[in-house]
Amino acid sequence: MRKFKQVFTAGIISLAVIFSGGAVQADHSGDREVAVVEKGDTLYALANKYHTSIARISELNHLEGTTIYPGQRLILSEDEEAYHKIMAGSFSKKENAANRVSFLQKKDIPAVMSTAVINGKTHYRVQAGAFKNKKNAEKQLKAVKKAGIKDAYIIAEERLQIFGLAPGDAYDDILSRMGEPKKTEAYLNIESLYYQNDGAGVRVTKNMKDGTIGSMAVYPEYLSERMFPALPFTKEQVIEEYGQANKTESVTCYESAKCVELIYQLDNHELKVRIDRDGSTVQFMELTHLIYR
Repeated sequence: MRKFKQVFTAGIISLAVIFSGGAVQADHSGDREVAVVEKGDTLYALANKYHTSIARISELNHLEGTTIYPGQRLILSEDEEAYHKIMAGSFSKKENAANRVSFLQKKDIPAVMSTAVINGKTHYRVQAGAFKNKKNAEKQLKAVKKAGIKDAYIIAEERLQIFGLAPGDAYDDILSRMGEPKKTEAYLNIESLYYQNDGAGVRVTKNMKDGTIGSMAVYPEYLSERMFPALPFTKEQVIEEYGQANKTESVTCYESAKCVELIYQLDNHELKVRIDRDGSTVQFMELTHLIYR
């Protein structure tokens, strides 16, 4: 999803971060590895230690320069868990996509229609399944092509997540990945985590059965962009992270002001991102398992 950023040369002396002494602490929870920057750490040292590149760390964390800060939580690797989606057509007219869905369903092939807004134009896409196992996806692709959709193809997409966290993950994974909050408030099965200022930066609804994450909302306004550079704080960063939304809606926010919500859906997970009336700032991101909701 992300555009590859400029490759930095390993010889840049200015990679040395503010202050001196210290080492990198790594958290191996979840599917992404997170490093907590300490005094004296450098991008060059992180890249060598974890067998990656400076450019890759910069890309994953939206870093524009070479300076990193003590306390900063940097993602070192991407989520490797992907879904393989069978795409069976993209149309400018909704009725044409609906006809394609109906055609496939009559062939006993499950198919759904989704929308994507690209450069202000709505596209209606037909999806004929999503599989974690690539072999199952390839089997489904053959069935779709046998049904007559010769131009069908597979695309791989990461699971929907926020900072590597998603419904079904353990609640403690939030603490290990994002750090201990300054305070926590609990009401029934809802946990509000305060990292700075007066508002909750993270609010989690726990699954009553096992205490895992049922839904998770993140409010960038109450989080530090410096400490969590991998989190999207702007619409541009959201699209860079997740690609074009499946659906875009205009909603009322504040009093009568209009905001925009970008909606992503994959494998019963839905991510809603509300963009402020300035057209850029992220108000909140909410990730929910549709069955749980």
